[in-house]
Order: sequence, then structure tokens, then C-alpha cells
Amino acid sequence: MSLWKLLTARWGSGAGETDEVRIDGSTNALNVINYAHHEVHSGSSFTCHYSNDVTNIGEMTAIAFNTPDTTQWVHLIIEAGSTGACYVSLCENPSIDVDEGTQLTIYNRDRNSATAATILSIETAPVANKATSYTEAQAAGANITVTTELARNYLGAGEKKTVGGGARGSQEWVLDQNQQYVALMYSLTADDATHNLTLDFYEHTNKH
Repeated sequence: MSLWKLLTARWGSGAGETDEVRIDGSTNALNVINYAHHEVHSGSSFTCHYSNDVTNIGEMTAIAFNTPDTTQWVHLIIEAGSTGACYVSLCENPSIDVDEGTQLTIYNRDRNSATAATILSIETAPVANKATSYTEAQAAGANITVTTELARNYLGAGEKKTVGGGARGSQEWVLDQNQQYVALMYSLTADDATHNLTLDFYEHTNKH
């Protein structure tokens, strides 16, 4: 006996836009992927990461970017790891001087897709499909000042965490359009440490 059953479902707005949907023959459970996984397959999921060495209390590692002034909104989660105690936070509408950091490469998580991210670097002439990374010296030069801290997590030495929760549904942020954001790590000890900061996001236009 087959372990699969088939049904059809509409995937578009046209009458002929139907395809087969597989369900498990034993339980009638649908064979599905979650929406964030779907965005990887559709070429709309992106990631960038930055590693930086710090040597003293209060030193920062940061990634900043601007969201475009469109309804293609950014759905973001942050993952951070550190060899020393620190905190990681996501901040909205910070004050950051332009042209102080380094343009950071953004990767499409579908390596067969040519789709580029729409977020922009922190430059006099912002560049799409780029974020901006900051060492402690660059962050000081940019005079990064936090206004609205949306979330914060504390990390012990050798710990890795995401900002917001234990599953994407509780940790994902849908960012405001035409807004500036910075994800930063802040060292809490005077020990040498390595910070690793990863942004994982997809871009999606709301249907309403």
C-alpha cells in the first residue's frame, strides 16, 4: 500500500493554477514546509555575518542597515555567539554617522537565485544588497547612539543565542520600512573575546 495520498490545491489566483499536494497515507497529515523555509526556495531569504575581536569592557561589534521605502518588508532574526560575556541587542532608529563602517556582503540563501536583498548600507550614497559592519574603532567613529532598543539578550562565555526566543515565530521582527536598524554586541568583561553576529532575514510584500 502506498504511504502517500494525493489531492489538488490552488497555488495562484487563476482557475487552472492547481497542483498536487501530498498527504501521509497513514495519518492524512499534509507534507508541508513552513513559510520561512518557503522563502528560501523562492529566493527571497538572505543572510550576512560578521566576526570581530574585542579586548575590553564596553567594546562593540555591530551590523547596521537601512530598510527601503517600499512595502517589501524585512522579516529578521539575529543570532549571536561570543567567547566572552556580552549582550546583543536590536535597536531601531539609532544615530549613526555615515561612511565609517565596512560594506558587508549579503548572501541569498538559495545559491541558484540571482535575487538581491533590498536593504541598504550606511553610506552617503547607500548601496542596496549591502549592510555595514563595525569594529569598536569604527563604531566609535560612527558615534553610534541607541534610541529605541527593541530586544536584548545576555550571553555568557562560549554561548550562542538568538534575539527574541526559541522559535522563529517568537523571535522574528517585521521591520519598519524606510528605517535604520543596528544589531550590536557589547562586551561585558575586560577579557579578549571574539564576537560573531549573524542576520537572517527574508523580504516579503504583505498581501493586505
